[in-house]
Parts: sequence; structure tokens; C-alpha cells
Amino acid sequence: MDVFTLKQQIVEATELAALAVLRLQNPSFDEVKLNEAYQIAGSERWLKYHIKQGNIKPIRRGTAKNSPIYYSRLEIAALKKAEAAVAALNQK
Repeated sequence: MDVFTLKQQIVEATELAALAVLRLQNPSFDEVKLNEAYQIAGSERWLKYHIKQGNIKPIRRGTAKNSPIYYSRLEIAALKKAEAAVAALNQK
């Protein structure tokens, strides 16, 4: 493994750790509505696929049918990093 790849992995790990700390300190920061989740994910299709697969769990605030649904920034970021890591392993 070269130095550049190692540096990238360290930066990615610290980004996830920072999101986890923010989630603990301010849980409402971690929860985003669907449109913002699309932006974080980078693709509407990608996000819908993983929601359908159960990899990203929606969070409903309230008990009513029309209560807003939120998604976790941390879950989306962690899933994107995991997919990138699996793709990198498959290339080798």
C-alpha cells in the first residue's frame, strides 16, 4: 500500500468518526430529509436502491402517517465508504 492510499483511508476514517461524534452531540444534525439525503448520496437512484435493500433505515418522527421521514447522514456516508472499499478490494 502506498502512502497516498494510506492517507486517503485515514482521512475517510476520521470523517466518519467526526460524523459519529456530531451525531452523539447533536442527534438532529444527523437526521436529514429525503432531498438532502439525495444530495449527500450523490444519486437518487443509489439512495432508493439501498433504502429498498434495507441498508439505510428511514427514521419517522411521530406516529402519524404523514410524519416526516428522515435519514442518517452517518449511515449514508458509511455505506458509500464501505462500497468504495469493497470495489477497491475487488479490483485487486
